[in-house]
Amino acid sequence: MELEGSCAIMCDAMGKLLFYSNGCYIANASHQVMANGDSIGKGLFETSYCNTGGNPINQGIIALPKPQSDHLYYLFYTDLGEPYEMTPYFPLAPITLYYSIIDMSLENGMGKVVEKNKIILQDTFSKGMIQAAQHANGKDWWIILPKSHTNCYWTIHLTSNGIENIFKQCNGPIWMDNDSQGQAVFSPNKKYYARFNYFYGLNLFNFNDSSGKISILNNVDFGKDTFNFNGLSFSPNSRFVYAACNTKLWQFDTQNSDFSLSRILIGTLITPFNISTKTRFNHACLAPNGKIYIGGSNAFNYLHSIDYPNCYGPACGLNQYSVKLFGTSTYTMPNFPHYKKWIENDTCKNITSISPVDEHLSSIRFYPNPVQNYLFAFGIKEGDNLDFLDPLGNLVFTVTWNDEQLNIETLAIGFYIIKVKRNHVLLGNFTLIKI
Repeated sequence: MELEGSCAIMCDAMGKLLFYSNGCYIANASHQVMANGDSIGKGLFETSYCNTGGNPINQGIIALPKPQSDHLYYLFYTDLGEPYEMTPYFPLAPITLYYSIIDMSLENGMGKVVEKNKIILQDTFSKGMIQAAQHANGKDWWIILPKSHTNCYWTIHLTSNGIENIFKQCNGPIWMDNDSQGQAVFSPNKKYYARFNYFYGLNLFNFNDSSGKISILNNVDFGKDTFNFNGLSFSPNSRFVYAACNTKLWQFDTQNSDFSLSRILIGTLITPFNISTKTRFNHACLAPNGKIYIGGSNAFNYLHSIDYPNCYGPACGLNQYSVKLFGTSTYTMPNFPHYKKWIENDTCKNITSISPVDEHLSSIRFYPNPVQNYLFAFGIKEGDNLDFLDPLGNLVFTVTWNDEQLNIETLAIGFYIIKVKRNHVLLGNFTLIKI
């Protein structure tokens, strides 16, 4: 699949891949077109983009689990039209917001699109920046999509009954034509919604996760830049905001009485001589391990990481070119909402998340990793069952732990997921590299 600006991915609660999409079609976990998952790119995407690649709009699609369902999932996405042909505006903008519903209980667990290209709204929307946050009730979702050439935001309330409420709210600075770059994110604690690019600055809003309302809190002007690539992420404790700006990475402190003056330069892009394509500071993602990963612009094959994002200033640990990708990516990172509940009073290198399996995960370790011949484990009990799966989720073999070590000499070199079960209860998933 060609992934460009739009990238939505869904896994189950334990991290197993379910499906993914580039805004043109939906692929299942076997990397095939899902049943009825073709042709979701509409308008100019269908005629001019999907035949040569993917949807190029940043954050143009997002996947969400249907509230109180264990097998139904929503995809929200836009088309691309030409609503401004006779005006001084740039002619292209999305004009329709759609949803599709995926039922993962069908097609032997590979999923099927059971409702497709259903129209939610027709208006003029910003070129991307669809984002979502969980409702205060811990079940429903809020989806926010900015309207183009205004300071208005369409807000959608998704419940177990489907879309129950849609309203428009207008607040903060007006964004005009230059809205095709940048990133919109919610803080993990859902107290903030932020939208950022060079042309219109870093817009920080208060967010009410009960009502879905936003109110402008601060706006930081960054000025113009030759390369308008930008990204944004909050730290796990929601205190710090990281603004990725092409060749510079900045940190802001929401606890500072003057947010705009709290800006600290964390680092300037330094590309090693042996890396041919630069990974500029662009879109960012807070990962389940508590680190923030930052992707680049055109044709990058490394990610940068912020290893301790709860730390103030350079102690946050910017690690440039820290992760080598298996292939080359362009302009995008996956567009995720926050699922984990991070601890707000965590400070610096202490990063904690609340998860049903954390009690077990904290006590289980496999070593060495990478491993060559013999695998040892800490926290595994005699009688525990270990399922070894390949990266596609296919079962390679199952073993019952009864020794202090496991001989895996005959296991093929590669990447594996180990599912640990105790009395038929899944304790967690663990990654292993066999060398």
